[in-house]
Formats: sequence, structure tokens, C-alpha cells
Amino acid sequence: MAGRVCRWLSAELVAAYGRAALMVDDGNAVAVGVYERIGYRRRRVMAAHVAGHGG
Repeated sequence: MAGRVCRWLSAELVAAYGRAALMVDDGNAVAVGVYERIGYRRRRVMAAHVAGHGG
């Protein structure tokens, strides 16, 4: 079911905006597998959270 929902939502985003992207933790193998099966490709990015600033 996750693959179907993600595939549909991704197609809607691409149709509306020309592209779609998402972020997933490397340790979430199930999600990574779903995203790769529907056509997403991994691209490494750096992210950080500073405690007490914006959430």
C-alpha cells in the first residue's frame, strides 16, 4: 500500500511542480526500498538541527 500511495503522490507533485523529492534516514531500510522501487534515486545531503531554534 505504501508504494501505491507514494507513487500516486509523487506523480501528482511532478505534474504540478515538475519534480518531487523527499528525505529519509539511512536506517529506514523499508522506506528506502519503497522509494527506490517507485523510481526515486538516493542523493546524499547534509542536515542539522540546532536545539532551541525553530522547532
